[in-house]
Amino acid sequence: MASIAIIAATHYNKGNNKLLIKEAKRVFDKALFVPINKLRIVEENGTTKILYKETNLLEFDACYPRFGSSDFFMGEAILRILDNASIYTPVSLKGYQLANHKYFTIKKLAENKVPCLLTSLSASPQAMENIVKEFGFPVVLKLISGFAGKGVMLVRDKKQLLSILDTVHLFEDYISAQRFVPGKNSDIRCYVFGDEVLSVKRTGKPGDWRANISRGGKAEIIEGNKKMEKYAVKAARVLGFDICAVDFIETNLTKQGFAVIEANFQPGPFRKFLGNTVPKKMMEFIKKKVEGEK
Repeated sequence: MASIAIIAATHYNKGNNKLLIKEAKRVFDKALFVPINKLRIVEENGTTKILYKETNLLEFDACYPRFGSSDFFMGEAILRILDNASIYTPVSLKGYQLANHKYFTIKKLAENKVPCLLTSLSASPQAMENIVKEFGFPVVLKLISGFAGKGVMLVRDKKQLLSILDTVHLFEDYISAQRFVPGKNSDIRCYVFGDEVLSVKRTGKPGDWRANISRGGKAEIIEGNKKMEKYAVKAARVLGFDICAVDFIETNLTKQGFAVIEANFQPGPFRKFLGNTVPKKMMEFIKKKVEGEK
């Protein structure tokens, strides 16, 4: 009797998770879906429990955490417990901490010889001005806490830069700068399931410089670049994930001909274009891991 608990974000996407729940119920004998804000952690007589009502999630065979930066405090506490429990999870505490910080994600990958675009971090407008002088215009700015294409800006000149930096400084947010690759409104998302990779080409809507599905783009499964897929698996291992998505852009700025722009440990399934393909692979991979560990 294999069982899985899926922990969603407080404000989760109902459509995406509906597919995930359906596949979980198909693959597992028992499946529980619960938003992270419905959980509580209990320490009692030297025993730790993660409780939903009176159900202890640590008694399940697997747990798939799918919460983001907005749930960081509780999420970090839960993953610290899962890291030291016998339950299987495809997400590590280290990976969660890294993936919620765009700059440190790229820094960690670059240190491990994974091709990445030139990226810098700043906590002040003055420092970012100096960084952009080195990068040149246009340049991509990313809020550290951004996700799903939000908080990502293409800055074309100094006037626009100063306006954005004033706003960012007002809200006391950290910002990362990344070299812009012109003429590209498409990228390759490599979904990683252990050693298996599913390559998907994302193309932005006409007139958009980004390849972002949540902002009107499209996606299609492609025959992947085998070298790129090997780097995707390596990136997942470096970051501490069994399941994640690694986003690449094709560019001549690296000798490999491509570079990582971002990693996502709770990737959306692009259900409008891919149907249940991604949730199906996620659940089947977790089931195999559970069966292998029994």
